[in-house]
Amino acid sequence: MLYSALFFLYNIVAKQNIQKEIYMLLKHIFSDINISNLLTHVKKYFYYNHFLYIEETIQKFLACSIDKAFIVYQCPLCGSAHKFKISCKSRLCPACGKKYAALWADKTAASLINTKHRAILFTIPKEIREFFFYDRTLLTKLTYAVNDIFKYQFNNIKSKNQRVHKIGRYSKKYFTNSDILHYGLITVIHTFGRDLKWNPHIHAIVTLGGFNKNYKYLNKKYFHVNSIAGQWKKLVIDIVKSGNYKNKKLKKKAQIIASSLYKKDTRFFFDVAKNDLNNNVSAIKYIGRYLSRAPIAEYKILDFSNNKVTFYYEDLSNNKEKVEVTMEVEEFHILIYQKAPFVGKNIVGSAD
Repeated sequence: MLYSALFFLYNIVAKQNIQKEIYMLLKHIFSDINISNLLTHVKKYFYYNHFLYIEETIQKFLACSIDKAFIVYQCPLCGSAHKFKISCKSRLCPACGKKYAALWADKTAASLINTKHRAILFTIPKEIREFFFYDRTLLTKLTYAVNDIFKYQFNNIKSKNQRVHKIGRYSKKYFTNSDILHYGLITVIHTFGRDLKWNPHIHAIVTLGGFNKNYKYLNKKYFHVNSIAGQWKKLVIDIVKSGNYKNKKLKKKAQIIASSLYKKDTRFFFDVAKNDLNNNVSAIKYIGRYLSRAPIAEYKILDFSNNKVTFYYEDLSNNKEKVEVTMEVEEFHILIYQKAPFVGKNIVGSAD
């Protein structure tokens, strides 16, 4: 019995030490380079306020330590004390990001109704991903687009457009008892793929039902796939065309590529999870994985030596086969920097 307990404690301590070593390796990658020179090199790719936010984010991560910022709780009777680290709230910090996601999940789960949810992934074609990099405000528009799509589905807008005798949008008779007016939707914006390349996409969870105008709960297990695909394609193309780009050349390029995609008979990709999420806890657990996640998990960094970083990722298009990538540390830094969200922009959206 004692041996089992000691072995259990040994495993916990060993795991914590390994995690600490990996965490320090990530910090070492960021500290073992002239940050100022590198930031000066990439400054031209970002708006001024965004660049300042990236600079601040890096400094917070490098300074994050229980020895530098902490709170101590001490028992007035026995004198025992416990030290808690103050979060740096940096998007680059794996430890603080994980803590924030856990706190957000607990708080949000309490406000969700205990019903089935469906997880859906909305992606952006390679041809137009760069435009979301040059105008980060377009990312927020993607979350509104997803909400518009589900509003169309839940409100049965198609049937209303086909009415012979039109009814005004603000008439009490516009919505029927079969229309769902209040539904649940949470979206999380991700700007990078598993290989760290710029790849904006949306993770969404939506309730499989909602309340009608009389506040009666109605189930909804079927969504019109072709309708969603067509709407997503049109909305994304319109968003790209509306971008506020730095120069006319980029604006013209966005218009040409977006128009060519619209003419092509191709459906923009979106993916539905194989299994529905049975309750609010499962839903939050799913979406929480993508909230405030660091650009790369610490354990995926395999080596840092000779000014090169080696990491691996799982290729979802090839049965999660592990792919190892080695790159110059400068390139690794630049890929990480571009993941920092535009200051003041929330990566999480919701609707009800």
